[in-house]
Amino acid sequence: MPAGMLHATHRLLLVAFLGAIALFATTVTPALFATLPPSMAARVVGRVLPVLDVVGLCLGLAAVALGASGRAGRPAVALGLVLAALAATSLFLVTPEIGSLRRAASDGLSHLPPSDPLRRRFGLLHGVSTVLFGLQAVLAGALVALRSPRSASRGRSGR
Repeated sequence: MPAGMLHATHRLLLVAFLGAIALFATTVTPALFATLPPSMAARVVGRVLPVLDVVGLCLGLAAVALGASGRAGRPAVALGLVLAALAATSLFLVTPEIGSLRRAASDGLSHLPPSDPLRRRFGLLHGVSTVLFGLQAVLAGALVALRSPRSASRGRSGR
């Protein structure tokens, strides 16, 4: 596959990833928690987040490989490394720990008093997870902007 097509495919996948994140955060998650008991909604979210994290990890690593060989260069490599690191942190550290807390509370975290250590730890990890998820979106958007046809044509024309 020609390098230009690889870069265009990567950009398309980044845009699709951004769309998936937006749909998940603005529509799917609120709908789940509005229609299902909290423990069931959380189980569904817990199954979807790792999928999005794997996609973010793969797209970040692809940005590193393509940046090392393409016109976007160091910025793409740096953004890709950070995207991959954030996705890996969510996938391998934060999400499994949240799952452990849910199991320890027998899926009843929402019934625990706010001062309960399990619920407080869950709240902290939920906040970290939300920030990691949002930052993945920001970095994916930055990679899309970095690879935009408009910035690519400016680079070729020397302006």
